[in-house]
Amino acid sequence: MPAIFNFLFREMYRWRSLEIVSDTWMPIHSALQLLNKRRTESSSALRLKSIKLKRTNDYLSYFWLFCPRIIKMVEGTMFAALIGPTSQGVLPQSPPLPKLRNIALYGVHLNWTNFLHYTLGAPPNQSLTVSRSIQSLELSHHSGEVRPTSDEFSGILEACPRLQNLVLRFSGPMAGLSRQVSLPLLERLHYGYSSVGDDDRLFSGLHAPNLIKLSLEGRNLSGTTYSPVEDDGEDDIADSLLKYCATHLLFPKLQELSLYNVNAPVATFTLLMNATPTLLHLLLHRTANALSILSPIQKSFADRGMPCPALKSIHIFPNSHKNSLMATLKRRRKSAPRFAEWQCEEMMEGGITVFFGCSRVA
Repeated sequence: MPAIFNFLFREMYRWRSLEIVSDTWMPIHSALQLLNKRRTESSSALRLKSIKLKRTNDYLSYFWLFCPRIIKMVEGTMFAALIGPTSQGVLPQSPPLPKLRNIALYGVHLNWTNFLHYTLGAPPNQSLTVSRSIQSLELSHHSGEVRPTSDEFSGILEACPRLQNLVLRFSGPMAGLSRQVSLPLLERLHYGYSSVGDDDRLFSGLHAPNLIKLSLEGRNLSGTTYSPVEDDGEDDIADSLLKYCATHLLFPKLQELSLYNVNAPVATFTLLMNATPTLLHLLLHRTANALSILSPIQKSFADRGMPCPALKSIHIFPNSHKNSLMATLKRRRKSAPRFAEWQCEEMMEGGITVFFGCSRVA
């Protein structure tokens, strides 16, 4: 590993992206040790736009304790080798990687405070440089004990004021945000929740009025496909989270909603859909029990009483729920003329997509 990196470091000034993927922690840890080691050479990765570190063993993130414990700690200044020579302990006055826009840490944790101050260039008690900022951030599959704290994660988001895409999949602080964080440019949010963590506090602290696409993902260890008609086996976390989103109108411009393994009572899905009249595209992945609430409340030739009246497409998976989908479409067709025609396509991966009229998702 050192020999490979020492060879590649010579061309660091040409790097546009850095991606390291492994199914075990040891190679990732060795790579971080080299990336966090200060170099005396004057070269740096000033053209770097994207960093992606990924450990593919998702199962280990289900546990609170990180494994393997013997090499849990990540020492050094985060990505010091990419930044170039700096004075020991001196915080940067501007983002040290000025073109860096995308960061994805999948199953890979860092020293979060160090990452905030030295990599993102967010000195304590100083204003942020908003002209150069991260636009896409992913934190996924981190064991509980190595997740960022509420203060650390709030600081990370504040250091990314131009963030457009945020993926937080079974990661992030257990106690939500420690303060209100405004992300006015955020358009896409993917949130994967588990049985631990204060999801309501996380969402209550996030101000994202221009969010267009929201994806929620529940952790389904059994692979069970839930019934499209029965209201059983609900997830209390999903129930609470969906109710909070619906009753507080967090995302008034929401157009796309994707639900993966989200199992909540029908009444909660109804509340959410009625609170999202701007919804254009709906994806239900093993969440087919939400289909029934798309049926009109009353028969009418107008859209009044119709959940999601602006809907242009529905995608469901698996296709075993096709009959339930067709029944819902027929009831919508009787109640509103704009749903009289649709196109139905069965996808190669086993799902079904329905487009109303000539509408298609790019």
